[in-house]
Amino acid sequence: MKLTLSYPLGKTLKGLLENVNKQNKKIFLYFLVYTTTAAMYPFFSVVLPKLLIDELSLGQEAQLENILKIILGYFLLTSIFGFLKTFVANYADPRITKLRIDYIKDMFDKIVSVEYKYMEDASFFEKNGRAMEATNSNDNGIEGVYHKLFETPAVIITALVLIVFIGRLNVFILMGLILNVIVTMWISRKTHNFQYKKKEELSRAHRRKDYYYTTTYDFGYGKDIRIYNLRDRVLNNYAREIEGYVNLHRQIKDKEYKLGFLGLVTLLIRDGLTYGILIMKTAKGLPISDFSMYLSAILNLSQLMKTLIENISFIINEGQYVYDFYVFMNKDYGEKGGARKAIKDDTLEIEFKNVSFKYPNTDKYIFKNLNLRINKGEKLAIVGINGAGKSTLVKLMTGLFDVTEGEILINGIPIKEFDKKELYSMFSVVFQDINILAYTIAENVACTSENIDKEKVIDVLDKVGLWKKVSSFKEGINQIMLKIIDENGTEFSGGENQKLAIARALYKDGDMVILDEPTAALDALAEAEIYENFSKLVKGKTAVFISHRLASTKFCDKIALFDKDGLKEYGSHEELMKKRGSYYKMFTIQGKYYNEGGKTYEKLKEA
Repeated sequence: MKLTLSYPLGKTLKGLLENVNKQNKKIFLYFLVYTTTAAMYPFFSVVLPKLLIDELSLGQEAQLENILKIILGYFLLTSIFGFLKTFVANYADPRITKLRIDYIKDMFDKIVSVEYKYMEDASFFEKNGRAMEATNSNDNGIEGVYHKLFETPAVIITALVLIVFIGRLNVFILMGLILNVIVTMWISRKTHNFQYKKKEELSRAHRRKDYYYTTTYDFGYGKDIRIYNLRDRVLNNYAREIEGYVNLHRQIKDKEYKLGFLGLVTLLIRDGLTYGILIMKTAKGLPISDFSMYLSAILNLSQLMKTLIENISFIINEGQYVYDFYVFMNKDYGEKGGARKAIKDDTLEIEFKNVSFKYPNTDKYIFKNLNLRINKGEKLAIVGINGAGKSTLVKLMTGLFDVTEGEILINGIPIKEFDKKELYSMFSVVFQDINILAYTIAENVACTSENIDKEKVIDVLDKVGLWKKVSSFKEGINQIMLKIIDENGTEFSGGENQKLAIARALYKDGDMVILDEPTAALDALAEAEIYENFSKLVKGKTAVFISHRLASTKFCDKIALFDKDGLKEYGSHEELMKKRGSYYKMFTIQGKYYNEGGKTYEKLKEA
């Protein structure tokens, strides 16, 4: 039975210990006290039976007094050592948890910094899901390994002393114990390796199962599930995903169950040798007190070795996920970018030079040899049919995706030269998908919990037409959003959420403003209000305005119309209307509906 490791365990443990040395050296002191007390603690129960039996075999004169002394001494020593080891362990636990939490911070920073393309790639999470989960719990992954490393040396010291002690009695008893240890550890490794090979399948099954779990609990799906009678469909799919998830775990448990028979055989051999040899030696004259002491020592050693096996197997098995975590954290997923800092005190000029782009793992090009310049201070409207790549254009110019061919320049500088965080800091963007967080209104606008400029928050809320509503709340801008964290949280309408997102972009005050369908959920009056204040909102910065509603284009200097073949028309509103091309047709058709809608409204008003 060959025990092999598919990863560098020593390097992994070294990394964990170096982190302790860096974050909290006092943990080593707690470890030393715990190891000393925990290593000595089991010996009291080994010696007690011999002392009592020896005392009972003496005369009755000093028997009761000595027995009371032995029992009192036993309880006193076990109380002191038991209290110390428990107290130190409990005192160290939250500090070990803090080590894991620091890793969580690093991991979150990594995840939110990796190239955005990975966030839209399910296989990325399937490959790295278990590595990310290494920070999820007190009982496994990083913290689990820390706890085992804290506890195991005491077990090793006690076990070694007992091994020498029992080995001097009979080597075959020791061999039976060691055989059981080796086989049990081998079974654990075989089971783990089988499970590790299925880590991507497990991550995929877990992700799919969690999707339906979230769907059944998310308030946002409640209306559609009821109105469209999706209940049975969702529950049936949920049940199917749970079944697939359970089946994967059943395969692992079946493997463990079959291998367990070998462990049972070695357990029977161990117990047979232990009791058989002890009984034989007692029959040949071994004192009963020694029999009791050796039996207690063997039982203690058996339990200690079982614990040792479990701990070492745990460290080896979970260490593999910790190693994967380190690999994930050290791998470059494009989160750094270049070294150039953000452009300060200047608005931006964006130039697409022969840009071609297709999404990862696809063959269809969204753009092919696209050339487009957005001049400094210019307001550009991007319009076109659905699927023409309007939102993709935003992802490219903000650096969320890298071009497949060609290059993008910002103020003449290749976009790849910018540090990613510095690059993101230059843009204020309102995306189509509005994400409201369960924080206060002020925190949602400022996107931070520290050093919030409250006057600026109020100013931008006023500019987008939200201040009147926010000021009506008892807590004002400190009102919590959503009801997930606080049952008294407020829920905005879709249009109000969109206004909040615009306020967020204005608060950031980036060098360039990008509004991707910023008024899609607004009513006509609210939309008109945003349009009228558009120039004031962007403060003379370079601005890109994406919309299906062509009425917005009159506020812009230039218009770029995209279709499935890329950039089809470019120019001012007047220039494109004179061409009488696709833009002219789209504007005329929309204008017709607006006019008819206006006439209908007037008729209803008269009625």
